[in-house]
Amino acid sequence: MKFFITTFLLLTIVSSHAGVYGDLEYGDDRATVTRKMSASPLVEQTINETLLGRTGLNGIFKCKAELAGLTYHLYFGWDENGGLNEISLRSNHLALAEYGNGLRRAWTEAEGLFSKVYDDPAQKTDYPKQQVFKQHNVLISHVWHRGNQQSILLGPGIKNGKCFLVIRFVNQRVELPPLPKTQGS
Repeated sequence: MKFFITTFLLLTIVSSHAGVYGDLEYGDDRATVTRKMSASPLVEQTINETLLGRTGLNGIFKCKAELAGLTYHLYFGWDENGGLNEISLRSNHLALAEYGNGLRRAWTEAEGLFSKVYDDPAQKTDYPKQQVFKQHNVLISHVWHRGNQQSILLGPGIKNGKCFLVIRFVNQRVELPPLPKTQGS
């Protein structure tokens, strides 16, 4: 377990100094992202290269390192010119019964690791209660800033009766709105 946590921390440190994630840079086009990810020691490709044109890039690269026993797939966002402007690491889905235990443990470990690399988050909230997910798939609970125009976001998600963790690297400064209030809180 310590090996995986250390590996994830090292990957995070590498991404903070070399690029957005590994050697990916904001503004890279799809062909460049494909080439860099296919050669990256941080990820493995989960489908045959001949199928890339049919599937797109989202979800086909899996991080080799785990965090709290969870594996992560990469998802990409693009600007209007086709340049990379976001990378999301989404964990494998867990049974909803794991929301308060296994997923929360991963969330806590991720907060600790990112805080070691980027200092305390610029903004953070408590672990969201399941009830507040009625209108949202993902609730961002932490924001770290990289310079003036980049942010790293962390938060749990619930969709289709499953829960997961999301870590987003975005090419903009993000400020969190307050989480919706639940009855009794």
